[in-house]
This record gives sequence, C-alpha cells and structure tokens, in this order.
Amino acid sequence: MAVIRNVAVAGASGNIGSYVLKALLQANFNVTVLTRSQKPGAYDSKITVVEVDFTSVGSLTSALQNQDAIVSTVGKAGLEAQRLLIDAAIAAGVQRFIPSDYGVCTTSPKVSGFPFYSTLATVRQYLEDKAATGALTYTIVAIGSFLEYVLMTPTVVNFKEHSVTLMDEGKNRISTSPLASIGTAVAGVFKNPDETKNRVVYVSATILTQKQIFDIAKEIKPEITWTVSNIKASDILKEGLDAVASGDGGFQAIGNILIGTAFGGEEYGCAYDNNDNSLLGIEPITDETLKSLIAAQLN
Repeated sequence: MAVIRNVAVAGASGNIGSYVLKALLQANFNVTVLTRSQKPGAYDSKITVVEVDFTSVGSLTSALQNQDAIVSTVGKAGLEAQRLLIDAAIAAGVQRFIPSDYGVCTTSPKVSGFPFYSTLATVRQYLEDKAATGALTYTIVAIGSFLEYVLMTPTVVNFKEHSVTLMDEGKNRISTSPLASIGTAVAGVFKNPDETKNRVVYVSATILTQKQIFDIAKEIKPEITWTVSNIKASDILKEGLDAVASGDGGFQAIGNILIGTAFGGEEYGCAYDNNDNSLLGIEPITDETLKSLIAAQLN
C-alpha cells in the first residue's frame, strides 16, 4: 500500500495522546490534531490543529481530507463515537485507522460481553466490517497494561501502606509496557503499513506477575513488614460485574472488571509470548529498569 506520511490524531490532549504525538513528530510524520476547540500554544508549532465537531461526519470528513491515516486516543466517553470517525475516514479516503483500543486483553472473545470491553468490541467489529469491503484498513494496537499504571495501582501492590492482596497467589502472567511504548508502536505501525494491515499487533516490553513485583519490592527493602492476603481474580471480576448489574457503573466497578481480567491468568490471554516488538521498534524493559521503577514507588 502507499506510504503513510500525513497522520491525524483524535484525542491528542489526553495522556496517551501526548505520547503518540511526540513519537509521530520524532518519526517525521506530518501531524494534524483534531480538536473541539483550539487553545493557543497547546501543541508544537509543527502540528496542524483543526477544530471539528466530533458529532458531525461532514465536519470530520472535511478535516480528514488528504490524511493517509488517523489514530484515535479518545477516552472512555468518546469510544462509541469512533464509528463516526470511521465513517468520516472512509468518506475522506483515509488509508489506515487505529482505534482507541489499547489494553491487555481487549481483543479476547471472552471479555467482549463485559462492560467497557463490549464498547471496544462493538467499535472493533464495525471497523473490521468496513475493512472487509476494502473501504479502509486498520490496525489494533494491543499494548498490554501500562507499566506506570500497574505500579501505581494499590490493588496490585500498595507500596504506601505496605500491603498486598495476591490474586491467585500472584502467579498470573501479564504483558506490560511503558506509556511511551504506545507512541513508538503507533509510529511503527505507520512505518510498516503492509506488515500491520488489518490485524492486531502485540506489544510487550516485559511479562510480569504480581508476585514478581512484590518480591522485587521485598528485595529492595527487606526491612519492611508487609501485610499479605489472598483473593481470587475471578472474585474481583464478579464484584465488578455485580456492581454494574446493580446500576453502579462507576470507576471502582469498572476498575474491578479490568483488574479481574488483566490478572485473570491464561484464560484471557494477557501474556503475549509472541509479539511484534521487533517490527515496531519496542525495546524490552531490563531487570535494572524494573527495579528502579519499583524502588521509586517504595520511596
């Protein structure tokens, strides 16, 4: 397929979007940010900023003229509306679409019926159906759990309170990558359009277990006395699902669903033993780097 040079970004102001923008600029792509309202000085001077109405296919289509690709980094509130972005991309003749579908087991069929995951699955199916007609191509970037979030989440290891609740004895494996890896991966997709066409690419800077993180923490500061308990990951998942079923779709409920699946073991395919790191330019996390990151949490 044709070389990708011009890339539009939706959701650029978010945490993930900032890493994507930085990587695209470093890779010398021509970047256009789609935004609801322009704020002077919000973006690098090399970036073209275009105001759009995200509820209007016409507005989006106009903004996407002459773009080779679009990457979406929208947050939870904007996930379902990505179908309008897909329609606009097709109307504008955009070649490649990367949806906001960054996670550790979002593409597993076993989670497609769960809250939050179901929205991602619906958008992904819509995109795949459009691609099947030849209207455009897509890539799903399975980034694993973001390492910074894993280490900051008290449910994994509570570094502040020196406590840990081991899920399934802490032995379940999970792929994880630093936040910056999402930008590297997206740029890598656009550099390799044929190799990444109409498929999921898997990114795994390292594979960890909860117990491994805990053991490293104990090694770094053996003088700390930890409070340790145990729970089943399936019980955490059930707690989240039950809360949503009773009308509570808040942060805690969705968080339990995400944690219960991400640390749910091989059932959800959360450890990418086969990955696309080399193709996309992803560097592995060294043991030394991991230890330094955990040490920073302890301090």
